[in-house]
Amino acid sequence: MAEKGSMLRRRQSSHQQNHTAIEEQDDAPTDSKRRPRRSSALIFFAAVVAAGIFVTCLALRSSSSSAAPPLRGNNGGNGKEQTLTAPTGNRRVIAVGDIHGDMNALVRALTLAKVVTPRDNHCDITWTGGTDIVVQIGDLLNRAEPRDEETLSCIVEIERQARDAGGQVMVTVGDHDLHNAPNLWHKWYPPGEEEEEGPPFPSWITAAHVVDRTLFVHGSLARSIFENVGGGSLQHMIDAAHAWLSQTGEKPLWIGRPDGPIWSRLYSNRESDEDPQHRCEEDLSPLLEELNLGRMVVGHTVRREGISSICDGRVWRIDVGLSSTETRAGKIGASEVLELRDGGTIVNVLSTDVKLASWK
Repeated sequence: MAEKGSMLRRRQSSHQQNHTAIEEQDDAPTDSKRRPRRSSALIFFAAVVAAGIFVTCLALRSSSSSAAPPLRGNNGGNGKEQTLTAPTGNRRVIAVGDIHGDMNALVRALTLAKVVTPRDNHCDITWTGGTDIVVQIGDLLNRAEPRDEETLSCIVEIERQARDAGGQVMVTVGDHDLHNAPNLWHKWYPPGEEEEEGPPFPSWITAAHVVDRTLFVHGSLARSIFENVGGGSLQHMIDAAHAWLSQTGEKPLWIGRPDGPIWSRLYSNRESDEDPQHRCEEDLSPLLEELNLGRMVVGHTVRREGISSICDGRVWRIDVGLSSTETRAGKIGASEVLELRDGGTIVNVLSTDVKLASWK
C-alpha cells in the first residue's frame, strides 16, 4: 500500500508540474509551446510504464505468496517433528494407533491428546476437542471378545459428542475389525427385525480416510494395488469397502489380499527400515503425487521405538502397542499419538510421561 501511495503521489506531482508548465507557456511563441507538449507526452509515457511495472510486481508477489513451499523434514524424516505444505486450519488431527479392544487405552490416548476429559477409568468422558478430528488407525477391536463390544460402544459415544461439537471421529478398518465391527453393529441393529430400521453401519468406519493431504490406512497402500486392483480411484475403494461392511455390496477383491491396504506391511516392517529408498522413490512418491497427497499414516505393525517415520517424513508408523493385553507399552500405561496442526503443516508426537526405554 505504501508503494502504491508513493506511485500515486508521483503521478499527481507529475500531473501538477505538467499543468503548471503549460500555463506558464500560454503566452510564449508557437515554437516554445511545442516543448512542453513533448515533455508532457514523455512524462505520461513514463507514468504508464511505471504503473505497468508496479502491477507486474504485485502479481509476482501474489503468485509467490500463494505458491506452496517444498516438503521438508526437520530431522531427516526420522525425528519427532516434520513440516509439510498443506492448507492451514485451526483444528488439529489426532491419529491413534491400534487399540485391540482396550477401551482404557483408547481413553488414555485421547486424554493425552486433550480431546476428551475422563471422569473415571471407563468410557464416562466429555469431548473437549472442539472441532478437532480423531483418526483411529484400525484394529480398534481384537478377536470378537466381550471387551470389543464396550470399546465399539465407547467410540460411538465419543463420535457422537465430537460431531455435536463440530469435531469428527474416524476409524480405518484393520484386519481385526473386518468382521468384528459389522457383526457387532448388526447384532445391535438386526436388519428387518424392528418396525423402524436401525442406523446404518457408520460411514466414518471404512478402509481409508484422507484429512489435510494425509492418507490414513491400517496397513499400507501399494501403488500396484491402487492401480491394478483398486481401479485407480481411492474414493471407489473407500465406497466399496463401506458397502461391504454395511452388507449392501460385494466384498472388494483387495480386502483380503496380504498386499492390500488392510494387511500389507510395506512401510511398517523391518525391511522398510533396511531398504526404504526403493519403496519411497519407486512406489510411494508416484502414488502420493497421483493422489495429490503429502504423506501416509499406517498402523498394523508394532514399532518398539515408538512412533516413527521413513521416506523423509512422508510415512508415519503409529502402532506402538497401546493395548494392555498385547504389548509391554500398554501394560505400563504408556501412550503416544500423532498430532497434525495448522492444516497438516506441523506434525508432532505426543507422549505420556510413562514410556518405554526403547521409545525415542
